[in-house]
Amino acid sequence: MNLGELPITVTFTVSGDELLAAMDIQGLIGLELVNVALEGRRIHFELESPLGQAIWDGEVRDGLIDGEFTQAGAEGIFRLERADDPEPSQFRSDEVAFANGEIVLAGEVTLPDGDGPHPAVVLVSGSGDQLRDYEIAGFKVFAVLADALAEVGIASLRYDDRGVGGSSGDGLEATIEARAADVEAAVELLRSREDIDVGNIGLIGHSGGGVVAPLAANQSSDVAFVVLLAAPAVSGTEPLKTQQLDALAQTGTPQDVIDQYREFQRLAFEAITTGDGWDEAEAALRALARQQVEALPAQSRNALGDIDNYLDVTVSHQLDVWQSPWFKSVIEYDPRPAIVALRVPLMALFGELDTLVRADINATATSEAIASSEIPGYAIGTVFGANHQFQKAITGSPDEYDLLRPEFVPEFLDFLLPWLTEQVENP
Repeated sequence: MNLGELPITVTFTVSGDELLAAMDIQGLIGLELVNVALEGRRIHFELESPLGQAIWDGEVRDGLIDGEFTQAGAEGIFRLERADDPEPSQFRSDEVAFANGEIVLAGEVTLPDGDGPHPAVVLVSGSGDQLRDYEIAGFKVFAVLADALAEVGIASLRYDDRGVGGSSGDGLEATIEARAADVEAAVELLRSREDIDVGNIGLIGHSGGGVVAPLAANQSSDVAFVVLLAAPAVSGTEPLKTQQLDALAQTGTPQDVIDQYREFQRLAFEAITTGDGWDEAEAALRALARQQVEALPAQSRNALGDIDNYLDVTVSHQLDVWQSPWFKSVIEYDPRPAIVALRVPLMALFGELDTLVRADINATATSEAIASSEIPGYAIGTVFGANHQFQKAITGSPDEYDLLRPEFVPEFLDFLLPWLTEQVENP
């Protein structure tokens, strides 16, 4: 298979007499592997896939596993090297749970050394069903950030989104306003702790979490400052359309497929706005999915089984997202009024190479909103060479996330931590 290098991570665990395994691949985290077996030095594991069962057969030796990979008649080789055990955090973390109405959210508070009371922040994750560590292609963004904050004396609360991990509810049912209420509940949890300085609690929101954070801050009298990381500051469907089409172009998608997807976008956004036209949007999506299936090699296409059933599942899954209250609220929400309404210090940082939230457009929109506000102090900047997660990037495209080191570019923390320290020392 002419794939070049495709990074994967496999985590093996023992449960009783059973060997279990999970894989991280192409931005997907924790995919369950099946038929996992270890006999002597021989090891076998498989991944169920719509493109056909992916099968790894290898040999374990001297901290390595290597062997053959097959899928849908194609063959290749693989090698796994034993990873160093991750350095455990040197800081204490407490498991916590808090409620927003009937929704119960689970998370953890990471604490600096000493008894406190400590200044603190709530970490607000971006779009998608995110666990508390906010892991993207192997980079545990919030876990790493929590330790960096604790190093400078700031506690943090991060939590599982609705419907994942230890949290109840359904993320697709949660509008931006509902997510802001979750953040308010997180602030109240911090305020209830004796080891937290209740007058020094801030919010740090990344990507879509940076849209939620200003709204939550305006609805709470207990937020002392706000940080927006790679946060959209423009509204409407056009930025989202451009983001999706750019992503297709960057992955080498043929122009006719991009044009078909553009037509589906038009129909879907019109249906979201008016409530009518979903049948036409579904038909366009199905036609696009069918064209992509028909372009597959015969062996891969045959591995899908009943094509109509496969299309039913694929189209239904995508429409669940597009028709959800969450997605409707995202495309209809204008982030700028909430920024204008802020009355606490604000920092906004963007990644120069971010292809999801473009630095030039969104930094300008944020600056314009700040200029119309009564924000008492602010800082806004672009981190050169950084992507959406503020990693050192090559192109900034999500396609390269798996290839990057799971760490922040140093300049990101050099900007962020001194500003935060100034806020908590001079509230």
